[in-house]
Amino acid sequence: MKLCELTIHNYRSISHVTLKVPDMLVLVGPNNSGKSNILRAIEFGLSTAAKPDPDDFFSCRPEGDRELWVEMTFDHLTEQEKTTFQRYLRNDGTIRIRKTARLQADGSIEICYNGYVQEPEQWWLKSSAFERLSSREQLERESRDIPELRPLLEAGGRITRQRLEQFQQEYIQQHRAELRFSEVLESGPLLGQRNVGGGVLPEFFLIPAVRDLSDEIKVKGTAVFGRLLQRAVKEMAERDQRFVEVGNRLRELVNELNARPEEAETASELARLEESLASELEPWGVRVSIEVTPPELDKIFELGTRVQLDDGLKTPAERKGHGLQRALLFALVRAWAKALRPRGESEATVPRRSSESVFFAIEEPELFLHPHAQRQFMASLAEIAADPSHQVFISTHSTHFVDLEYYQRITIVTKPDPTQGTQVRQCTQDLFAGEEVQDRKRRFHMAYWINPDRGELFFAQKVVLVEGETEKAVLPFLAEKLGCFNPNVSVIDCGSKHNLPLYMEILNAFQIPYCVVHDEDPLPVPIPSDWDEEKRAAKRRTFELNRIIAELTDASLGHVEVISPDFETAAGIPKSQAEKKGKALAALDLFESMDAAAIPRRIVEMIQNAYRVRD
Repeated sequence: MKLCELTIHNYRSISHVTLKVPDMLVLVGPNNSGKSNILRAIEFGLSTAAKPDPDDFFSCRPEGDRELWVEMTFDHLTEQEKTTFQRYLRNDGTIRIRKTARLQADGSIEICYNGYVQEPEQWWLKSSAFERLSSREQLERESRDIPELRPLLEAGGRITRQRLEQFQQEYIQQHRAELRFSEVLESGPLLGQRNVGGGVLPEFFLIPAVRDLSDEIKVKGTAVFGRLLQRAVKEMAERDQRFVEVGNRLRELVNELNARPEEAETASELARLEESLASELEPWGVRVSIEVTPPELDKIFELGTRVQLDDGLKTPAERKGHGLQRALLFALVRAWAKALRPRGESEATVPRRSSESVFFAIEEPELFLHPHAQRQFMASLAEIAADPSHQVFISTHSTHFVDLEYYQRITIVTKPDPTQGTQVRQCTQDLFAGEEVQDRKRRFHMAYWINPDRGELFFAQKVVLVEGETEKAVLPFLAEKLGCFNPNVSVIDCGSKHNLPLYMEILNAFQIPYCVVHDEDPLPVPIPSDWDEEKRAAKRRTFELNRIIAELTDASLGHVEVISPDFETAAGIPKSQAEKKGKALAALDLFESMDAAAIPRRIVEMIQNAYRVRD
């Protein structure tokens, strides 16, 4: 099962927010905007042990709102998970579960898990029907008007809640197509037991962005590394026949120790000790019983395992540098995820079993990693997220973890005002739909190799889209010279004028302010006679882009700067120098020695408008 939608209410900086959750969720945004709070909210929802304190409730919530809750919708359930959560299964194959924390008047906090159930509109098929059908007399009376209840009456015997629920489930399964349903949050606990949610939902591992990792990499069971290592050992034990044999032999030995044969000669040393103690305590009138419980093998590893790292000096992991400590955590995540073997779908299902899914959340995975290691780790995380039983959530300030081609992974997190709380912006629709979709995708993919750092647009206060490398190099240079440079403005080389609309669609979808700088590329009059029909069509398409870009511009977010006839001509870049040195270098050489007052007026206006940020 995987998390596909998340709603958070009154948690820390979050008043109320809903977001779609892909296989890999990448949270970006300014510091203190609430990225970590989203990850912690997921941890609260999935972990039985996670319990908030009063300070975790959103401070600006309305008076009387004393509930904090996280609502999770899951899809891609296995057959076993469908069996476990059969009561909550919706028509589309998803389930929706809520974990709530209620702040009591005395300051204590009550925790509960509840699921959403699809209930038919007929009252006698609802979970509350037992109140009106708890006796045969009531059932006889109601069946006069509702003949569908007669089979339950004719079956004889006492009417119990279990019998009624079984009858309801069978009837619903047989007549689902004829019934109309409404979704309601159940009043009782999830699966009928308090705090059972964390035991059957996916296991969650959060690697925090702590500066001191000494505690996190210890083998103890509560540390992240210890939990990961225990899970890995458990998986290994289930697959290794030697562990199975050791476990069986250990249980046999314990059974022998706990045995109390009638013949004293065959009694174990433990039985003799028990008898001796009983004799000493006979004046007290008590009996003594000593029983040995076999230890779990994975607990033995927790007690007796130490992780040593040898980088020329062999020492415990907690004595190494933070970079190596964090790399060790990540290495265990990668190695263990590759080794995991979820239970096969062919196995028989049982009424209830813990989910086989495992979720990983990492705060600032770029910490202590150089750029190449960041790219490598991002590739590993994407591989883990592609597994049907895994999901990855990260919060980051690094462009190496943001791939514009996979824009649906990205969620921009902001906090415009403390009273509003954390807000999110996503783009979940397919921006490449429509005609020539494959060509649009190909050009967008190729643009990555022109500007691999294009992901920085998600971190910018404003984005300036340009056609090519000349504008990419010259605009920041001239902005510095003109005294209007702003480091929070990113200039993005889109690879060509034809790619500008693709980037504009993404900026519009994520509501990122922008400026589009492009050449007018007017058609010459008259059109040269040596142009063939293919060249004429290409030039018309390029000129037609002016209209497309203008119509696509969202006036509340962006504006367009059209350079006529093109940037090189308007800037006065000599064609001979552009051919000799390349356009970008020729432009930089030209403006480097030029006084600011001599820069062409249109270029100055364009630069100032491009770097102007709205309040």
